[in-house]
Amino acid sequence: MKKLSDYLIPVEEEAFGPLQTQLLQALCQAYQVPVAMLYLADAQEGSRFDYEAGSGISGRPTLETFQVGEGLLGYAALEKRPLSERIPAHVLISPVLSPLVELEAAFWYAIPLLYQDQVQGLLVLVAPEDKDSLWESAEWRDFLNEWGAYLQSVRSRRYIQMLLEKTQIQNQELATREEELRQNLEELSVTQEEMRRTQELLMERTRWQELTIDLFALTSSATAFEGTSLMRIFLAQASRFMEAQGALALWREPESQSFQIVSRWAPKSISQFWPESWAIQESLIERLEKERKTISAVSQEILSQGESGLVGWYVAPYYDARGLRGMLLFGFLEAQPINNEVESALRSLAIAFFSAVERIHRAITRDYPALLEAIADIGGGKTLFLNAEAIQKGDIPWLNEIPLVQREAYVSALQRALEKGGLWRPPSDIALREIGLASFKGIWMLRFS
Repeated sequence: MKKLSDYLIPVEEEAFGPLQTQLLQALCQAYQVPVAMLYLADAQEGSRFDYEAGSGISGRPTLETFQVGEGLLGYAALEKRPLSERIPAHVLISPVLSPLVELEAAFWYAIPLLYQDQVQGLLVLVAPEDKDSLWESAEWRDFLNEWGAYLQSVRSRRYIQMLLEKTQIQNQELATREEELRQNLEELSVTQEEMRRTQELLMERTRWQELTIDLFALTSSATAFEGTSLMRIFLAQASRFMEAQGALALWREPESQSFQIVSRWAPKSISQFWPESWAIQESLIERLEKERKTISAVSQEILSQGESGLVGWYVAPYYDARGLRGMLLFGFLEAQPINNEVESALRSLAIAFFSAVERIHRAITRDYPALLEAIADIGGGKTLFLNAEAIQKGDIPWLNEIPLVQREAYVSALQRALEKGGLWRPPSDIALREIGLASFKGIWMLRFS
């Protein structure tokens, strides 16, 4: 027995099966038993026993697992005492795997291996003759108890290992769930951010639509929009909406290469720095002709000379069949990026503004000269047209008819008429019989001698 006990030593899990096989081989040699098998209780489910090692067979037995109470082996585990029975050899062992192939029946001994009254394993011995007398010695019972304690330690180790593996799996699953949760939270955060941006975009779009509707209303009537005060209101409202510091409307005729000011708006702190005339960079015009959309630019890209007092600009172009005809410019204290919503809205505002300007121009060109001619025929007067460029330069053909001290006041009055539009009369202290109808293009004059 001492020699058998030497096999009951702690080993790694991989070496446990081969060590038990060696133990069973030594046991078979010691007691002249042809076949020995060891079943070990499951580490977690103690009512199930699995085949662990064997001697005298060249493969695994027919019965690889059993439950407590099932058959001879299960009943021995249930009773917690050795049981024996003479049964056919092939019941548990295939004839081709066993040296008992010549026997029709053999004695089967099912011996529980206990520790603290719990069955840790089951030793199965198969012999051709009765061996009951061999198992009655105290030394044999002590060895079985020692073996049971050894198997209990193996089961405990396996149970701990199983818990560790289960814990690792649970930790991995937990980590996976945490990662999935983190990804879900990130996706939710992205979705919420997209929803927030969409809501902001919708609100911004709604605000721009409301502004566009309001400003379109200003331009709905050519007669109402004829006075440049409404043009200034248009530019002022759009500027305040965008928090711009000033706005400018420029127009050019098809035959002209230069732009003239139609209307402008700026607070006094800014307007004092604005140039009277705006020489536009040719490169900016080419860019607008090419891109045909509202752009963001800086002052150096707009003015070919002089300073405007502002840094960044939105430039909204207006086109007709002959090309670029007008521009709305909104100035800022610093450069401003432009998004699709602003670009689209400003393009619409430019169309509204300059469409009204063209209606005014057509009305003035078609109706007002004829009206003034009719009045001239009745009253003996004479009509003529002073273009805006000549008025801005003070190039008035009859200026020498006015006393020298009054000339400056007279020219200033004409220049103010260009900005205000509508009906014009000379200052009351200037003895001239004339009346004018002003627009951004110039003034139609009716003069009486």
